[in-house]
Parts: sequence; structure tokens; C-alpha cells
Amino acid sequence: MLGFMIGLFVGAFIGVCVMCLCNAATKADEQMEDHINDKNKK
Repeated sequence: MLGFMIGLFVGAFIGVCVMCLCNAATKADEQMEDHINDKNKK
């Protein structure tokens, strides 16, 4: 039972880390797209 609880918390922590990385990648893609569009307009 203790192993299950530890695994649950570790899995949840890893899931949160992955979601944060996905969110950061999405923001970076949006900024990179805006930068490329600004560069092409000049």
C-alpha cells in the first residue's frame, strides 16, 4: 500500500513536470512564429 502511494505521488509529479514542459514549448513556438512573421514583413 505504501508503494502504491509513493508511486502515485511520483507519477503525479512527473505528469506535472511534463505538462509544464509542454506548456513552455507551446509558448516558445508562438513566440518563434511571431518573430518569423515580423522578420518576413520587413
